[in-house]
Formats: sequence, structure tokens, C-alpha cells
Amino acid sequence: MHEMLSLTTKESIILFDSCFYSQIDGVAMGSPLGPTLANIFLCYHENQWLEDCPEHFKPVCYRRYVDEIFVLFRKPDHVPLFAEYMSSRHNNINFSFETENNGKLPFLDINVFREKDTFVTSVYRKDTFSGVYTNFNSFLPLDYKFGLIFTLLHRCFSLVSDFSKFHLEFETLKQILLKNEYSKTFIDTCVSKFLNKLFTDNTVVLTVPKKELIIILPFLGSNSYLVKSRLVKTLQRHISFCKIRVVFKSTNKIRNFFRFKDRIPETLRSCQIYKFKCGSCNASYIGKTFRHMKVRVSEHRGVSPRTGKVLKGTTSTSVRDHMLECDHIVDWVDFSVLGTENNHFLLEVKESLFIKRDKPSLNKNIYSQELFLF
Repeated sequence: MHEMLSLTTKESIILFDSCFYSQIDGVAMGSPLGPTLANIFLCYHENQWLEDCPEHFKPVCYRRYVDEIFVLFRKPDHVPLFAEYMSSRHNNINFSFETENNGKLPFLDINVFREKDTFVTSVYRKDTFSGVYTNFNSFLPLDYKFGLIFTLLHRCFSLVSDFSKFHLEFETLKQILLKNEYSKTFIDTCVSKFLNKLFTDNTVVLTVPKKELIIILPFLGSNSYLVKSRLVKTLQRHISFCKIRVVFKSTNKIRNFFRFKDRIPETLRSCQIYKFKCGSCNASYIGKTFRHMKVRVSEHRGVSPRTGKVLKGTTSTSVRDHMLECDHIVDWVDFSVLGTENNHFLLEVKESLFIKRDKPSLNKNIYSQELFLF
């Protein structure tokens, strides 16, 4: 268990500018365990640090969320003393701080105001906030645009402390949405639905719940809504015990046209369908691999994936048998990738479809998954 935990949190290899780097300090970047372990570490130590904190600058209130801390002190000059004390507890920890300005202090997404003997809150937006949201004329399902406004309204309603500030936040939000080309009528409709749902007392009638079926379809404009309507009506007639939910997925996104990270080399990708075509004859083979492509191709060539040296007693494969029988040379250029799929079952289905289509001469099997429709 200790070795597995160490492997998942320390053995981090980073690809940048076609070079591999090893992370030598801290928990592996991008690891799901990173935030959890950091929180466990700080939860364990901060209690002891607070107990040992000198009384003359010990905070009155200390509340932390991940790496943001809301702290109250008796005097303003206690703030730098406490920050210096906490930073001295560990070599890799450096506490920075921000003090209130005119009785106002941002914390997470909240603006906290000090008024008399209480706190008042509103939505906090950074100075760099651009006000850019999904444009109303963007090629997206209308549900996405409704969802955007409902989310922003829910955020405002949850963070503000009273209705007067909620009204001010709503007016600000309205102006932002108008600049994103949302019509006043559309905004008002969303606000009305949001408030009605919030304050309408809906009595829940307990019945046998229907099984929910989710169908994901690509969004193709107005025709998608027609397909959705017909599909739901047809399925409800035949499987009335199910609740059909159609979700549209937008395939063309701006981020799909730009790459922010280096592409993993094709040889180090897994779950791929590949095709071998002999460079000396017309023999071909279609296969799949759940491991790295380099490992599988090396097996066909009979060489080590690490050193490239010829191995003795290698496993027999259709490609390797062809190479030995016909005295043909098998090289990397003879292999090409046909497709990829993370789901193992779907990977086998795709492989079977490619075999059905191309009918490769070296394949001993005609399918990995039986195709009932072909």
C-alpha cells in the first residue's frame, strides 16, 4: 500500500517541449490525491500550530477553505506577526495576507463588509473580471444558455446577505448579460422561473421512480430539437417505465482548435486500434492494444520496447509469423493507427468493424466482439 501511494503521488513524469521531466518535490501535479493530501497535512498541523500560537497575537476567529483563510484579530498589527509565525512552521509554506480596506475584505467569491457589529456579504468580482460569458448567438443548445443564467442567479442569491443587495447584483448581472447579447425578455423569463422555483411550495408525491435513461447526441442546430422530440415520444410509447433524458453535446469548441499541452507521442498511447501493412507484399493485419503502442509493435517485431534489441523466445503473433515465414522486414512505418477508445468493449467493437471492412489477410479471427447487425 505504501509503495502504491508513493507511486501515485511522487513518481510524476512531465512532458514539455518533447522532453520528459521528473517532478522531484511535492505531490504529483494533476494527481487527484494532491488536494486531499495537502488538506490532510494542513488540517493535522494547523490545529497544533494554533494551540502553540502566542496569546498576544492569537486570532479570535480562524476559518480555512483549501488555501484561503478568513482570520479575525484584535488589532491590525497582529496580522503580520501571525503570518510570520505560520510561515516559520514549515519550510515549504509561505503565508501571504490581505487586510480589509474601508471595512471591506474579499474572501473566495464573497465580498465581506463590516457594518456596525455584524457582517454583510455580496458577490466579489476581481478587477480583471472581463464579463465575458457564453454569447447568446453561440452555436449551443438553448438549455446551456438557460443553465448559465440560472447558475449565475443561484450564485448571487446564495452569496448575498439580503434582498436589497441581491437586487443590486441582479442589475449588475443583467447589464453583463445584455453585453453578451442576451435579450431583456430572455433574462426576465429566466429570473421569473428561478424565483418561482425558489419560493413555490411543491408537494412531493411519492411514487415508484422511473429508471432514467440518458441519451447523448451531437448538437446540430434546430434539427436537434426535432430529433429529440420524436425520439422521446417514440421511446415513451415503448418503454413507459423509463424517463428519457436527451443531452446535447457541442462538438466544435474553441479549445479543440488549440493545444495547451504537448501531445503524447503516438508510441506511448494506449487503447488503440492499429493496422499493419507489409512493405514487401500486400499482407495486412488489424489489431488492438490496451497497452502502449510501442510495446505491442515491439512484440510483433520481436524486439525489446526499451532497448530495441532482438529478443529470444518471443511470443508468436500473426505479424511476426509472417515476417519469419516470408523473410520480410517489419518496421515502424508499416504500422498506422486507425482509431482509439478508452472503453475496452467499444475498442473491441471498433476493431471488429475495421476487420469486417478491410478483411486483412493475416487476421485469424474475424471479430473480437460479435456484430449482430452485420
